[in-house]
Amino acid sequence: MNALTPTLAIVAARLPSPPSSIDVLDDEVAGATPDWRGIAVPEHLMQRFARRSDAAPLAGRPIAGGQIHLLARRPGFGAVLLDAWDSTRQRWRGWLVTPDTSYADACGLVVEERDAPADPRAGLVLCDMPVTLAVTDLGACLGVFSQERLQAARWLELHGRANGAAAAPGVIARVALPGDDYALTGTPLSSELCKDGRVAYRQLLRQGLQQLQIAPADATSPPVKVPMQAANSSRWLKLVTAVAASVMVVQSAWLFLPKEGAVVGNAEFRNGAPQGSGVETGVRTRVLFRAEATEAEIRTWLQREQLEIVAGPDTLGAFTVLSRNRQKVLPPPGPGNPLAVINP
Repeated sequence: MNALTPTLAIVAARLPSPPSSIDVLDDEVAGATPDWRGIAVPEHLMQRFARRSDAAPLAGRPIAGGQIHLLARRPGFGAVLLDAWDSTRQRWRGWLVTPDTSYADACGLVVEERDAPADPRAGLVLCDMPVTLAVTDLGACLGVFSQERLQAARWLELHGRANGAAAAPGVIARVALPGDDYALTGTPLSSELCKDGRVAYRQLLRQGLQQLQIAPADATSPPVKVPMQAANSSRWLKLVTAVAASVMVVQSAWLFLPKEGAVVGNAEFRNGAPQGSGVETGVRTRVLFRAEATEAEIRTWLQREQLEIVAGPDTLGAFTVLSRNRQKVLPPPGPGNPLAVINP
């Protein structure tokens, strides 16, 4: 059978509904103060509490591909699984994520135990709803996908609709992926809209994205087969060695220094260096270089502008450059310099 034709094997029957309620205690009806310690917590809620606790340390992670982040402006609406950084548009490409696994369709990727730790707010990756977001749209990290799982999301976006199973809302199925892998997903949407709540569910999600001004990813930016290489490829690492060899000691210290104006003990830090430490200070600026810029072009530009690379690349592929001249202003990106973006 063609490797691009999804084949399903049902591994989970229709998802059970959560308990409708817990019986009211007699003491509470009588008006007495209830003893909450005696109230049983449903098992499915206990599991959610445990998952959220396990994933809590991920919340402050630096942004990177493969991570699931809440939508900063409306964290209750959903999250996004980040695929790759688009340096041209200065935006992340990814897929909408919701907690509602029972609404999975043939392009939905169910978050599993092998994805742990993952906050329960990350339950379903809607691979048929790709979006693009600015860095400022991203909130706390809820989970981190492996490269294999990220590739599964890319595959479902491209090939999930070829799933030939019958529509069965609320059913989770196992789909074979290339390379002897699998994914848990749903069945195709029904053509009878009134009988398939997943259709209305997606319509509501699209309306919400529109109100939040979150743009859908268009057909000109398809999912990538491998993570996009920004400024952290081997070529850029060589550049750090070639251009900033004289400041490697400074660079290694700079990455772990407190933020501007922080006070540690009796030492005040300015521009990342403690005053009186013997390390020169100046103006630091984060920059992204054009992907096609050569090492020679960047080296020449740094020398002409009297700049040094003191940190990077970071998770966006950006470098931090230092000018000893406190009045220094970088020229805007354009002809004559290798800059793509200043302060991404």
